Amino acid sequence: MVKNPNFKNNKKKYFHTKRQVLQPGQRGFFATCNINEKACVRECYNLLNHYADLLYGPANPENEPERKKKDEEGAAGGEAGEDAGKPAGATISDDDDDLEAATAKLREKLVQRNVRFQNVDTNTTNCVFIRTHLEDPVALGKHIVNDIATTGKSMSRFVLRLVPIETVCRANMPDIISAAGVLFDKHFLKEPTSYGIIFNHRYNQQIKRDQIITQLAELVNSKNVGNTVSLKEAKKSIIVEVMRGWCLLSVIDNYLECKKFNLAELANPSEKKSSGEGDSKSDKSLAEAAGDAKSEEAKEELAKEDGKSQSDEEDKMASQTK
Repeated sequence: MVKNPNFKNNKKKYFHTKRQVLQPGQRGFFATCNINEKACVRECYNLLNHYADLLYGPANPENEPERKKKDEEGAAGGEAGEDAGKPAGATISDDDDDLEAATAKLREKLVQRNVRFQNVDTNTTNCVFIRTHLEDPVALGKHIVNDIATTGKSMSRFVLRLVPIETVCRANMPDIISAAGVLFDKHFLKEPTSYGIIFNHRYNQQIKRDQIITQLAELVNSKNVGNTVSLKEAKKSIIVEVMRGWCLLSVIDNYLECKKFNLAELANPSEKKSSGEGDSKSDKSLAEAAGDAKSEEAKEELAKEDGKSQSDEEDKMASQTK
């Protein structure tokens, strides 16, 4: 039996899958969970695919097989042209390598076209990032949040927050400022508005909260002098999520009013509970006040009766002495 010298290399290619990792320029959705990350990823897929189909239609249209055939024919034509341009001394191994590279490129193109959402490894516990090829993930995130707020059904059990992310960059100040500058041109350049910065960091102590908040605030004010800071009633919220060596940036309208995109809080808002408790407390206070008033009236009546009884006794005593 002849041993194949390329067996080890082939074994690595066929048995080890390539993991998807964060890359600069990606956009998608940042999700947090409590315990079960696999269940969180599954719920993210279900949510995003469900609402994306409602907004943009199904991901695999009927003419998709025809497109695949055209891509395969184009790839085959490209391979034939490359073979024609090769010298006669080319070996069989070179042809195999070129064929594998061409098929890998074709596979990546098909995956990028057909798969709208792809889980990306963050190397951070209880943090999930779903990459997307949609141009505006914020629009899809707002649609999900508004539908959950109106219907009261979160459709999720393990997903806590589902925040759309517009861009990903490396976690250092020059890259963050450059990425934020491009992003702020779209949101803060035209009309003055109120804004707030929400910063979270995980497994990263190099990026300081005060430093990044001051620099981002200066950048926003440089875009438009009329922009003002508002912590409680900001119309636009700047989301900064730092995880290890990566930074996720996004600008979302009415982020605080939407409960910071907390799906459980949107489905079961605590305001109703708090308002109900306040009403019950107010009712109790009113009842207590009414009870106090009644008790005071009763005391006055008792005092009057005691006064009358005392006067009657004094009259009796006076008549007996006479």
